[in-house]
Amino acid sequence: MINLNLQDSRPIYAQIIDGIKEQVLKGVLKEGDKIPSIRQLAEMLSITPNTVSKAYQELEREKIIVSVRGRGNYVAKIPQGRGGEEKMQEIKKLLHQICVDWQYLGEPKENLVQIIQEIYQEFEHDREGEDTNVG
Repeated sequence: MINLNLQDSRPIYAQIIDGIKEQVLKGVLKEGDKIPSIRQLAEMLSITPNTVSKAYQELEREKIIVSVRGRGNYVAKIPQGRGGEEKMQEIKKLLHQICVDWQYLGEPKENLVQIIQEIYQEFEHDREGEDTNVG
């Protein structure tokens, strides 16, 4: 389930995008899985269908999901090298801003690296847990 944080400065549609991407990374959603329709997700999250539609359009543009006319939306085939130069540059800009903010706080670089490693470990742990529950 996608958790929305109304206190978050990010728009709701961006939180939906991140939530679905995280579910894919954690193995909760797998290639070919059907995701809720726009109307269903809007009702589940108590938001407007337009917000969900905007998120789904972006996810489709990023090739995270595919829309099959008359059937719904599905998790797309996930290539190993998911990137693309444009996305890498976007992430680099985000990381740059994070580093600026981090240095402004006066925190050592090692603490930021540790946080990133912990986040990666969470993803790996969630994936391993998913693998042990199958079968």
